[in-house]
Amino acid sequence: MIHWKKACAPLLLLGLAPPLLLNCAALNKVADVAGVGCPAAQAMETGDFSGVQLAGDAKGELKGFLSAVYDTKKLSVETESGLIAACAELGTAIGGIDEAALKAEPSNGDGAKKVCNTVTDRVKAMIAEAGNAKLVVTVTEPKCNVDIDEMLDCYDKCGSPVQPGDIEASCVGGEISGQCDAECKGSCSVEASASCSGTCDGNCTGKCDGKDMKEGAICAGKCEGKCDASCKMAAQGKCEGTCSGSCSVKAKAPQCTGTFRPPSVNLSCQIDCGSKSLKMIKCRPPRVKVSTEGKSKIDLNKLVKALEASMPKIAEIELGLGKRAKEQAEALITYSAKMPELAEAGGTQGIACIATATDQGKQALGSITATVDVSVSVKASMVGSASTGG
Repeated sequence: MIHWKKACAPLLLLGLAPPLLLNCAALNKVADVAGVGCPAAQAMETGDFSGVQLAGDAKGELKGFLSAVYDTKKLSVETESGLIAACAELGTAIGGIDEAALKAEPSNGDGAKKVCNTVTDRVKAMIAEAGNAKLVVTVTEPKCNVDIDEMLDCYDKCGSPVQPGDIEASCVGGEISGQCDAECKGSCSVEASASCSGTCDGNCTGKCDGKDMKEGAICAGKCEGKCDASCKMAAQGKCEGTCSGSCSVKAKAPQCTGTFRPPSVNLSCQIDCGSKSLKMIKCRPPRVKVSTEGKSKIDLNKLVKALEASMPKIAEIELGLGKRAKEQAEALITYSAKMPELAEAGGTQGIACIATATDQGKQALGSITATVDVSVSVKASMVGSASTGG
């Protein structure tokens, strides 16, 4: 028999949870794991766990954990790749940066840090050259939605269906919206409306809180005129767009603008479906409006256009999908504290798989956190080097 300290070492060394949360004494009952590999090691690279054979009643839960780690690890790479591409796009647009400095491979946030810091330094230099001129930068929140029907299907297949009465409470930190073919009692959002009498999530041409906006600008208040993005108005009977609130009939294609986390489903399914939801989320990047104030010593038009084109993609990492990915990775690591209980049921191969997946889960969390931090830093530098509008 193996001593529990040896069995728990891979988990404790990772620092994923306080020792008291880890039921390491349970591992006393598990055979020696020396030389035993994880049969899911190759599957952790492909995401196909259909051929993985694990013993015990917890094999389904363990496979769900492995699948969630795979999804999170893959997303960490995709998130960093997206930030590298956005910063490189900005750097190419403003010019004056060596092409090699705009290339990097995802590497736990280091690749994004290299490219984005280079671009940030160039932007700061351009602003310094401008003299007394300032940039006014306004960044709106991104709009992210997850399809509720797809989430309900995921929980159903996982074996922990969501009860109809729990759907509204499941949309945490957001609201449920959808297409209402009858009376909408809430707010109605219309995309790129020709006319708007509500909150414009974009440029408003007309009046904003009673002030003329003839040339169009982001309106944080009430827009009366034309909105080039989504216009959110108080619902008045039938809604021709997306109804948020309540609909007198069942809404079609319901969406959750927050995190879909049902209160009464088992934790394993929350982790599994939570990771899958990250592939279902559709985010519209935040809108960025940049203008200049004062007399500049250099032409800032190229910088203004480049920032408006690339900054939404950079800010979205912090405010949209990247933020949700970080939350899911943190939940995954917290869930790993339960893994020793599964190790006893899963046998020696279960222990090996838990150690492998937990290690990769921690790496994914570190990578996503570092990437989000780079996004925050870039946005803060751009706005901080200028003056903040809106």
